[in-house]
Amino acid sequence: MRGIILALGLLVAGAAGAAAQQHGIARSDCAFESKYIGQTAHFSIYLPPGYETSTIDYPVLYLLHGGGDNWKDWLLKGQAAAIADRVFADGTVPEMIIVMPDGIRNWYGNDYTGKFRYEDFFFEELIPYVESHFRARTERQYRAISGLSMGGYGALLYALKHPDKFIACYGMSIGMFSNERLLSGGGRPMNGKKWYAEEYFGPLKADGSLPDLWEENNVYRLIREMPDRQKRQVLFAIECGDDELNRDQSEVWLLMKDCGVPVEVRISDGGHNWALWRRVLPRAIRWSADCFTQERTPAR
Repeated sequence: MRGIILALGLLVAGAAGAAAQQHGIARSDCAFESKYIGQTAHFSIYLPPGYETSTIDYPVLYLLHGGGDNWKDWLLKGQAAAIADRVFADGTVPEMIIVMPDGIRNWYGNDYTGKFRYEDFFFEELIPYVESHFRARTERQYRAISGLSMGGYGALLYALKHPDKFIACYGMSIGMFSNERLLSGGGRPMNGKKWYAEEYFGPLKADGSLPDLWEENNVYRLIREMPDRQKRQVLFAIECGDDELNRDQSEVWLLMKDCGVPVEVRISDGGHNWALWRRVLPRAIRWSADCFTQERTPAR
């Protein structure tokens, strides 16, 4: 009988422990009207377990999806809420809000027509909306950005162009194409265009060179031309799978190192898929939390 009572006690204690595990709130119904993209802007948000019972403001991680996906997929395919719950469960990683916006139809930039200004939307509307409707910290020190594939490019692009907005950038499987690869046809299969992403950046010039808007958003150029004072403002990390590693991705971090831009590089077992990104996301969250506590060169 004593053994039965002890076993029942252990079961009750285990059930109580499981019940005590807290979960964050995941919402995919957030939306507002945007003047910069001319349509309803959708985003998902993860509010950490302590959000409802506290009054503090939280750091924010902006998490961008890849091509062909939308604002719901980090929650559905990436299991972002469950992963974040596990990361925060033992209390050793400071909690944060995670915002997952809809990238819609372009590579997170303003398109060449000037009618679809996603980059302007992100900085002039999305960030202010999040910070005015949720208890999000507004200081650069507590704002990070990450993303996968197309979203990895977007995260790196934004961190390079707007170092005054982010303390950290974690790029996953960054969707990168060098000028040489683009002009040789390396990106043509996507969208069936004459060259990769023509509908976003515009057609090739008459002499066959890439359009000016592409060059404005060329991360290789942004890295090479980065002023010395900016090279240590943002903390960078890049991770990809060993099965997807290509020359364009490796050239990015090699160029960063050559130009004196500190970057952490991780090569993991896996390919360009959600199985890899679900394993990478906990590291991106923990790394971002660490960055929120580090002092960096003031943004200028």
